Amino acid sequence: MMKKFSSLNISLRQLRLNKIFKLFYNTKGVKKSDEGKFKEAAKYFTKAIGLEPKDSLSYFNRATVKIDSGDVQGAREDFALSESCLNSSIHLKKSEEN
Repeated sequence: MMKKFSSLNISLRQLRLNKIFKLFYNTKGVKKSDEGKFKEAAKYFTKAIGLEPKDSLSYFNRATVKIDSGDVQGAREDFALSESCLNSSIHLKKSEEN
């Protein structure tokens, strides 16, 4: 029993760390974007997506820097992924309310 509780604690701790690092990577990406370093910014947003693949904001942020760097098709794909993640989270929240 103790072993399961311990692994649950580790999992919860890792989830919290992932959220913190996702925020860090998004913040760094925005900073690089503001500096006009769009490819570097995209790398940070990609790292954030790796930590939380269902995060619509990270896809949205990456899409905006892809537009700025001329990757219109990549931006379209990321905007679509962002919308899909957002719709999934809205659907999930509605089903939890019922």
